[in-house]
Amino acid sequence: MKKIILSIDGMTCSSCSNGLEKYLNKQDGISNAVVNLVMANATIEYDEKLLNKERIEEFVKQAGFKSLGEFKEIKLEGKNKKEKIKFIIFSSLAVILMYISMGHMINLPTIEILNPHTNAINYTVCLLLLTILFIIYGYDILKNGYKNLIHKTPNMDTLVSIGVISSFLYSLYSMYMIIKGNHSYTMNLYFESAAIVIYFIKLGRYIDGISKDKTKEAIQKLVKITPETAVLKVDGIEKQVTLDEIKKGDIVISKPGERIAVDGEIIIRKSTFRRIFYYRRK
Repeated sequence: MKKIILSIDGMTCSSCSNGLEKYLNKQDGISNAVVNLVMANATIEYDEKLLNKERIEEFVKQAGFKSLGEFKEIKLEGKNKKEKIKFIIFSSLAVILMYISMGHMINLPTIEILNPHTNAINYTVCLLLLTILFIIYGYDILKNGYKNLIHKTPNMDTLVSIGVISSFLYSLYSMYMIIKGNHSYTMNLYFESAAIVIYFIKLGRYIDGISKDKTKEAIQKLVKITPETAVLKVDGIEKQVTLDEIKKGDIVISKPGERIAVDGEIIIRKSTFRRIFYYRRK
């Protein structure tokens, strides 16, 4: 058996990570797969005689996500800046869209060329174009929703996709009727509903992403101070091993000046916590 840790792009909630984990564990040749949502990675144990890295990455793609290669320390700064710029742009577009679609209902000043009562076609086309931009912005939501539905693991993205597509298609029908001359259908347009649903989902994920990034940074700092090896006590003899070799029930020795290798229960302590103690891994 061989183990690989892949960076995964596209996971936004626990349903995503659970769905991917479930899908990977169903594949022949994979003995165990564990997906970490916070660190955005998947730890996979597989039979190298049956599978290779490329084939596993294909499984990830089939599940609706993207493998970024082997997991390494995540550089957050550039990604965060790009996401922030996109979010600011679409926040501005959301305000414009709501003003055009709802402004006349609360007696706000109306741009005459976009007045739904006197220029219904201009009004409708403007809403359509703005909504298309939001659909492009939320393409990942629609894509994941569709793929999760196909793999019989529907999640929140699936529900959002159904709502957005339904609103958009009905609005296209209303637009057709408006072009045919029935301007009463301007009250049956729901382009802004499809767009704003996507915007609020993205808003939630942006806020959630900030929280996750702080957690990732904290975990990365912990990983940096974690030693690569530990000393086991086996039949009274001390033996140095890698962390992967430590199993439940092993007795690990921590000597003065060494960092703690794994979590466990202290079973023998000869001095202060910072100097030396024995503990059994739980």
